[in-house]
Amino acid sequence: MKQLMLNMVKTYKQMNKPDDKQNVKKYSNIQYPECNLGGNHSGEILSLICLEKECQQNQILCCCICQEELHKGHQLKPLKLLLCEYDQKQKEFQSITLKQSEKDLLVNKINDQEIKSLEQTQNLQQQIVQKLNKIQDHQKQFFENLRKLVKLREIDDGNTTLVIENIINNQKNSQQFRKFVKELLDALIIQDIPDQDLGYEELNKAFDFHIQDQSDHIKQLEKYMFTGVQQQIEFLIQKTTKSVFQQSYNFQFLPNNKHPQVEIIEQKIVKASNSTHGYKFAVMNPSLDKNQVTVFGFKLNNVHTSNWLAVGACHLSIVQSKQFGFAFQSLGHGGYLVSSNGGAWSSTTANQNNVVKCFKFGKGDVVVCTYDPKNEIMIFTKQKTKTTFKLDIPKSDNDLFPCVLFYYALDEVEFLSSDAINKL
Repeated sequence: MKQLMLNMVKTYKQMNKPDDKQNVKKYSNIQYPECNLGGNHSGEILSLICLEKECQQNQILCCCICQEELHKGHQLKPLKLLLCEYDQKQKEFQSITLKQSEKDLLVNKINDQEIKSLEQTQNLQQQIVQKLNKIQDHQKQFFENLRKLVKLREIDDGNTTLVIENIINNQKNSQQFRKFVKELLDALIIQDIPDQDLGYEELNKAFDFHIQDQSDHIKQLEKYMFTGVQQQIEFLIQKTTKSVFQQSYNFQFLPNNKHPQVEIIEQKIVKASNSTHGYKFAVMNPSLDKNQVTVFGFKLNNVHTSNWLAVGACHLSIVQSKQFGFAFQSLGHGGYLVSSNGGAWSSTTANQNNVVKCFKFGKGDVVVCTYDPKNEIMIFTKQKTKTTFKLDIPKSDNDLFPCVLFYYALDEVEFLSSDAINKL
């Protein structure tokens, strides 16, 4: 009930902004239908719109009871307010006029780039198929060699002379001649795997070992392929689903980009598991924009009494290569961080690495990170006191990603977008 009241107050404030009052009045005569779910829903009107993707297929309209029972935690908006926003956008678009020739140029550019992008994807698909076909060819050859090895036993059982005689006697029969020559050649090719004095039991065990070994390598290949491909697919989906002019990124923690002893509580909340202490990264996606300033923050929900926890950004590729651990003693560890004990950590600048130069922070504090790629710096700000610390981040081919570095068990951190920071 408390949450319901908070949502109602939020909606009231939204609908009573000075900019929106006039437009809301315009739609005051809308007759909303009643919710047909019965029970507590009876008599309630369907005046809210759920903006979650999974609800847009069949549960768009909601009443206030639906909001509490079926759409808890979802992003909802009053229909009138949605209409007001649509009106406002239409007015903004109408104020910007494009010549027909300009429209044609833009549409043609979009069409051309779509064709090129699809061709790029098709080329990638072909390359993947070619590599998989090559693996299949090797597999076929592997099992064919095993069959040849078994067949070689027949030749070893006194049939070698017979094979040679067949070659000599079938010189005029090209088909038979080719067949017997191949038998002899196959035997010569695989003479060294394994030694010919092995019996059935030894051969059977050798086959089991090599077959299992190949199967394990294929599973390992599958794991690495799908881990990397899935990550890139998620990045690509994030890029292609964004508005052209959207400035904020939907950062989130992903299972593939963290130490095994870090738990993802929610997309934006991570927690060190109840295990042994030790350095462990949790890295967010997507990467930080290299062309504009990005503001984000971290709230410390829980911190060990010894108080060591670091936040900031890192090069994912480097951190991955170190199994999401942290070798802070030397440069090249991949991180650009501040830690709660006042420490600063830099992957490239010696006098900013493993030194106590920053402000201290602890449980309940919010640390705001402002990444400025043009000036090659990240500014850390303690929200409560507005204390700041600047860390140099030289340009690099490696992308930067927001991250958390844990040491103590059960520490918990929540990521905050720039919008969430502004509401604090």
